[in-house]
Amino acid sequence: MAGDKLRLDADIMSSFFTTSLLNIVEHLSDLLQKPECKGVEAILMVGGYSESILLQDAIKQQFPHVKILVPPEAGLAVLKGAVIYGHCPSAITERVSKYTYGISTTETFDKNKHPWSKREVFSDGTIRCVDVWSVIVTAGDKLVVGEAQNEREYFPVYEDQEFLHLPIFVTSDKDPKFTTDVGSKKVGSVTVPVSGSGTDRSVGVRMIFGGTEITVECVEKATGKITQLDIAFLM
Repeated sequence: MAGDKLRLDADIMSSFFTTSLLNIVEHLSDLLQKPECKGVEAILMVGGYSESILLQDAIKQQFPHVKILVPPEAGLAVLKGAVIYGHCPSAITERVSKYTYGISTTETFDKNKHPWSKREVFSDGTIRCVDVWSVIVTAGDKLVVGEAQNEREYFPVYEDQEFLHLPIFVTSDKDPKFTTDVGSKKVGSVTVPVSGSGTDRSVGVRMIFGGTEITVECVEKATGKITQLDIAFLM
């Protein structure tokens, strides 16, 4: 103690940061081993913690062959980036999807493939597996802002069906099976009118990623009619 202040040895003070430093270094190591990160020559450190000499030294020691860049006022980089993006949304042209997005659908029940708990007998007598994930975008996919992603086609279950109801789900799982699994979350739904009759009428569904929202675009193939749903996202 020195007056009303507590003095700690530098080693003790540094030990308070050991866990966070190890976690960050481990996370960076995992990222740099991914195929899409092959050939990375520099690490740009931004955010308030990036101004810490402890963190800078830990990263420099772990990655001696990679150039470490810490810009002036690194702690303000996120704020400045948000302001720049607000004035010029085209500044970001491509993203990497953090989540998997898709539709909850059904398919013909297969006792060798599907759990009995997902077996359901429909009103027309058909037996189907419900709550099946139909993935449109997978976590880790590269998304070009403003461009449609991976169209999928969906069909009515009943001959006289007038609408397709398409619940939209999100998860961090790269290979989800059922939309009722832990981690899957419903974020909206689209009801698409379908003309005519029969179960061969198709609706194409694609997702368009913008700045803070996703547009789900559904196209009835027979008529070309488009139904859209905008989902606000800050995820």
